[in-house]
Amino acid sequence: MVGQWISPEFLGVLGATVVCVIFTLAWYLHQQHLKYDHLPGPPRDSFWSGHLPSIQKVISNGGIFDDYILELTKTYGPILRLCMFHQTFVMIADPELVKEVLVTGTHPKSKTIYSNSTHLFGARYLGRGIESERDQKFWIIQRMHMDHWFKPNHLRHFTADFNEFADSFVRQMEQYADGKTHVPMETLLHKVTLHLLSKVAFNFDLGKIDERSHPFAFYLEFALSAFIKKVLNPFFAMNPLNWKYCIEVRNAVKQLRLNAQEQIDERKKSKLRGDYMPSDLLESFLELQEKRPSEITDDVLVDNFVTFYIAGEDTTANTLSFMITLLAQNPESYKKLQEEIDSNVASLSVLTTADLDDLPYLDMVVKETLRLFPVIKQTFRETGRDCNIGGYKLPIKTDLVVSFYATSRSPKTWTDPELFIPERFDPKRNEKIGSYMSTPFSAGPHTCIGKKFALIETKILMAKMVQNFDFELVPNQPMGVIDKTMLHPAGGAMCLLRPRKETQCKTGATTQ
Repeated sequence: MVGQWISPEFLGVLGATVVCVIFTLAWYLHQQHLKYDHLPGPPRDSFWSGHLPSIQKVISNGGIFDDYILELTKTYGPILRLCMFHQTFVMIADPELVKEVLVTGTHPKSKTIYSNSTHLFGARYLGRGIESERDQKFWIIQRMHMDHWFKPNHLRHFTADFNEFADSFVRQMEQYADGKTHVPMETLLHKVTLHLLSKVAFNFDLGKIDERSHPFAFYLEFALSAFIKKVLNPFFAMNPLNWKYCIEVRNAVKQLRLNAQEQIDERKKSKLRGDYMPSDLLESFLELQEKRPSEITDDVLVDNFVTFYIAGEDTTANTLSFMITLLAQNPESYKKLQEEIDSNVASLSVLTTADLDDLPYLDMVVKETLRLFPVIKQTFRETGRDCNIGGYKLPIKTDLVVSFYATSRSPKTWTDPELFIPERFDPKRNEKIGSYMSTPFSAGPHTCIGKKFALIETKILMAKMVQNFDFELVPNQPMGVIDKTMLHPAGGAMCLLRPRKETQCKTGATTQ
């Protein structure tokens, strides 16, 4: 019966239409390729998918996309092109080019990339928050107002909070410090950094760190894992088998934002009652809304509420996890750090920013960890005009991918770039490190606003960890890297902990 309704003429028209569509698409792809064929880069694996097969091969073998970029720069130089379906991206991996693109250039955020973070499977996610906002004027309004909260002089007021949560973390670790228990350091560090950020930045108590996760924390992690799926697979939501999951994600995001809105509403009610207001980041958000009520809506407040939770929690926990892993793998550096902490801060119960200044080797360890595993491994721009970058002409709206990971591991810039050598960052060393050789928090006007917060938090937690415990990695755990938009240690930094047998007082005496 169906065949009676399908005439040869219809099939002919349908076939001709399909051929025309394929021909038009092929012509469009060819034109896109021509725009960038003057750039260096590997041959495309496929006319249709570009370099995606090679990228997928690297990832399936346990590598990350930036490893692929790094290897290509060794052959094609620090600027090259990669094609993914219809999109061509220009990769940047060189200190001078980092400066040219992010500092001296006026290139806006990439619409191709940042538009993915405003909504998640149809639900508003980061919206117009400071991370996802592409309108430069509106971004400046938010950034300039929030900058003051992250100034070192302001952050010093929260030193007691940093120490309190670090001590809570140490007490939790003590119950596992028998030298036998496999301790998932990454998981526990994520929890303590999330709770610390919540209390300090939003005066929001997520409960004790050794208790079950707060629902807000669950929704936060669930939404972040879904965002990663969306980034890694742009067609994820098109698959009918994933539709149920997408509905669950939308519900989680709505609950996440609802919880954030409830915190904002409660703060506003407290202000109206004349209650004491903490000098936290949420209060800074509300002050901006009072100044610009037509622009800073409640939706924008929630956008930033969620943005700072995601950015502030994941970064510090990952850095600490990698630092623990690297120190355990490099016993000479580990011993040197222990000796510095024993000599300079010993068993001090409260570490101030001045105390941290007396730990130069800890600073070197942090910088070397961030060189190898930058907090922000990539950033994305698009050319705002026809321009010349690195000696190559690029048309307007060219997508640029700046790889901090590849730049900070380049053998053309660094000696033994794969090795963990904290002494590279010794200020007394004759070999100076250029400003853009290692930029783990990005560079230029869009440098991570929470950089100082993250560094103070990282150093206090690490110093307390070294003060109180000896640690070693559980044998035979995976030692690779997992790319979840941010880098994570593949084995979760699984450790064996033991209490320090003795610590050195500041006077040099030994205490048991």
